[in-house]
Amino acid sequence: MAFLERIIIWIERVFDVVAALLMIVIMLIVVLDVSLRYLLHAPLVWAYDMIGLYLMVGVFFLSVSGTYAAHKHIGLDIVVQHLGPRGRRYAEIFTSVVSIPLFFFITKVGAERAYINFIHNDATSGLVAWPTWIASILVPLGIGLLLLRLIFRLAGQIASLATGRDMVENAPLITSQGSE
Repeated sequence: MAFLERIIIWIERVFDVVAALLMIVIMLIVVLDVSLRYLLHAPLVWAYDMIGLYLMVGVFFLSVSGTYAAHKHIGLDIVVQHLGPRGRRYAEIFTSVVSIPLFFFITKVGAERAYINFIHNDATSGLVAWPTWIASILVPLGIGLLLLRLIFRLAGQIASLATGRDMVENAPLITSQGSE
């Protein structure tokens, strides 16, 4: 299981770096677009579509698994904060069991949609005919990696309960003073 975890972590890091680079590109495009718009009255006609169709989608979907792995997603821990470590493991097992089928479905449908968009050479209608498969493929890539992370964490939580050892870390509790 350690080998699989290393692969997942490596892919998450690559995706996180790409997402961070996409954020930088977004900022550069916005600065350039605003500068050209107000200084030369010549905005970038493709900026809005590029950012909305590709860059923001990439930032979100490529960073979703790494964010989950780092326990940085928004969580409703009203009940979980009153549970002990074992109870928190059961809560995470429940969450994973509920989430895995949903994210499998999203990954499957997203991959099918990206494939159809690619095969049919689908593009947006507008000044620039942006291919839609590029944005579509980001969904199954990001959610598929999250799915692998959920499966790995589910197996680790079950193994932790079975052995009594921490095979995967428990999500930290957030208190009024910060993390536990």
